[in-house]
Amino acid sequence: MNQHSIQYLMDRPEPSELFLEARQIAGVHLQEQFRQFDNGPLHSRHRGFTWIKAELTYPAFDHLTFGFKNSIFSVLIELIDETGSSLTEIQRTRWIEACMEYNLIPCLFKINCISMSHGYNLTPVDEIWNLFDVDGQKLVDPILEATDIDTEMSTWEIHNFAIQVVRQHIEEEGHEVLSFCDLIDVNPQIWFLDEEGNKNWVIVQSSTGQDIPSIDPWRGFEQSNEQLLPFNGYFAGVQISSEKDTLYRGDGMFVDFEGLEQIYLSK
Repeated sequence: MNQHSIQYLMDRPEPSELFLEARQIAGVHLQEQFRQFDNGPLHSRHRGFTWIKAELTYPAFDHLTFGFKNSIFSVLIELIDETGSSLTEIQRTRWIEACMEYNLIPCLFKINCISMSHGYNLTPVDEIWNLFDVDGQKLVDPILEATDIDTEMSTWEIHNFAIQVVRQHIEEEGHEVLSFCDLIDVNPQIWFLDEEGNKNWVIVQSSTGQDIPSIDPWRGFEQSNEQLLPFNGYFAGVQISSEKDTLYRGDGMFVDFEGLEQIYLSK
């Protein structure tokens, strides 16, 4: 267990209505571009655009993530008004560093934000993709930027995929996923509501080796933060492999996951 991991708790800041509206605009705008391309001729062995992460998570280094061919695009939404940008330098730096570490293509989704008497008028800067480079000057076209070259999956992609596997399992068991976080070294990763209405947390660990991650190093994790103690805790170990020695983007994967193991029973 990483003794220095960050705690991901249920209490988190609520996003503003303005940000939620901007995020909705960005998601719908990009989805329309996906649809237009997917309905046209495909010049790739890949099936088109896919959302890697369309859900709102906190904390996170970006706001939306999608893939095309063997490239993954990390989208940060930037609201621009008469005072400047909504993004801080810390946000920009954290995002750029994450993109470099996980081999993601960084894209700013820029939205003009004009204050009106009844609220705000939000309009994407560009009518097509509206994706810009990190400096906000050059437009990014995912169709031109994406590559067919075999690309190894990053640790974040593997971690994100493992969380998807566990989230799907939790929902199939009839529970409600309340929230999740896919940042490396942020634990626990998932909070869910069971059929009795109780909140529960889940530690998700992934492995690309031969064995499923063990629960043993995580026993006693609830003692790391007293805010975890009122809730039941679980562990989910996910082993991921493929026919190749290396996991590549777009390749088929084998998943070995035996369900949730209870790690802590609240009193």
